[in-house]
Amino acid sequence: MNKPQFEKTNDPMILLANAKKAVALCKELTPGSGMLFFIPPEEDINNMSPEAKIESICMPTYTLAAYLIHCKMCLKEQFTKDKELESGFKGILLASAGIACGDNNILVDALEIFLTAPLKAFLAEYGKEYLDFTRCVQSALESLKDLAESEDASGQNFQKRAQDLISAWEKA
Repeated sequence: MNKPQFEKTNDPMILLANAKKAVALCKELTPGSGMLFFIPPEEDINNMSPEAKIESICMPTYTLAAYLIHCKMCLKEQFTKDKELESGFKGILLASAGIACGDNNILVDALEIFLTAPLKAFLAEYGKEYLDFTRCVQSALESLKDLAESEDASGQNFQKRAQDLISAWEKA
C-alpha cells in the first residue's frame, strides 16, 4: 500500500483534505467498539506486544487526535459539516479516552502530545459534545496533579514533567 502524502500548509482546504486522509487510515481494533485507531499502512499489528501497540498505535492516534483538535478549532464549520470526518473524529477521541488509564509514562507522554493542540479552548467550546474524551482529560489532569505533588521514586522525573504540563495547561 502506498503511504499517503500529506501537504504541509495552513490552507484550510488542504488541512481538511489532510485530516480526511488521516481519518481514512483509522480502524477499529475491536469491531463494534466505535474506537478508531490510527494504524500506519506498513504496520502489522497482529503479532505486536502490548508495549509495541502503545508506541505504534496509541501514540500515533493521540498525535492524530491533537492534529484534528487543531483542525476543528481552525476550520470549525467546514470540519463539522463533513459528516465522515466528524464521525471519524468522534471515534478517534473515543479511542483516545484511555489516556488516564495507562501508567505514568503513557499518561505524561499522551498529555504532552495533547497539549500541542489548543486542548483547553477545544474543551471549553466543544467539551459537552465529546463527554467521554472531556471526562478522560479531566481525570488525566487530576492524575497529573497527583503525580506533580508526589515523590518521584521511579527515577524518570515524572514529577518535573507533570509540573511542566500543569504549567502549560494553566497558561493555555
